[in-house]
Amino acid sequence: MRSALVIAHPGHELRLSAWSRRERPDLFVVAKGARSRLDEGRMAASRALAAEIGAQPREPFGAFHDVTLYQWIMAGQVEPFLTLAETLAKAFVARGVGLVVTDGWQNYNPVHDLTHLVARTAAAIAEARLGRPLACLDYPVVLGANAHAEPGPEVRRIALAAGESAWKQGLIARFPDISDDVAALVEAVGADAIEIETLHQPPPLEALIPSGAPWYESHGRSRVAAGVYDQALTWAHMRPVVAALADRMGAAPAVYAC
Repeated sequence: MRSALVIAHPGHELRLSAWSRRERPDLFVVAKGARSRLDEGRMAASRALAAEIGAQPREPFGAFHDVTLYQWIMAGQVEPFLTLAETLAKAFVARGVGLVVTDGWQNYNPVHDLTHLVARTAAAIAEARLGRPLACLDYPVVLGANAHAEPGPEVRRIALAAGESAWKQGLIARFPDISDDVAALVEAVGADAIEIETLHQPPPLEALIPSGAPWYESHGRSRVAAGVYDQALTWAHMRPVVAALADRMGAAPAVYAC
């Protein structure tokens, strides 16, 4: 059975490059991660990187601009996210996927978090249609102080050998357009950001509800105060999308009612 890697932005695949070289997963990328609507450079780099690590780009692959996703979230438009989950589910069924790995829910970036939940929803839909188990795991996109939610239980740990670590460092050097986040992780937490890759059991849905304002909310408010943004994206904006996806998974209403 095939593996699928579902990530929010180009460059996230670097976090699991050793795992990808072993598993050769189908690679799905939700957002372009571009600073301009005309900039396709990050997606081109992601395709080139995929070839290096053995991943197979599949559609949807950079289907949306981040600004479009933010507009949908802030307008309470849930249908595009349900449609994305359905599109991924069809791809999982068609490709005979047996394992889905996706970005962790970390209360750091709303696109990361919704990619996590969309992938879980798609896996649940595909599992029902396939009539067999379809495992879904996640991995921490960010580490250290940027991670604002605890990961689930660790399921698999890959400790890179010296040669693999050097190979991964070489990838970071060769793809600077999409490796900046990983390079920043190395500065923040040290060599473990490169040398150890971990997969985790996703947390229960009720654990996704933040106990306070998520980091992206307080960050957005500070940007509004500085005159950079007109409005901050908040958990109140996220909640309807989370509720709709949880409902599609068949979760009890109490999971997301607060």
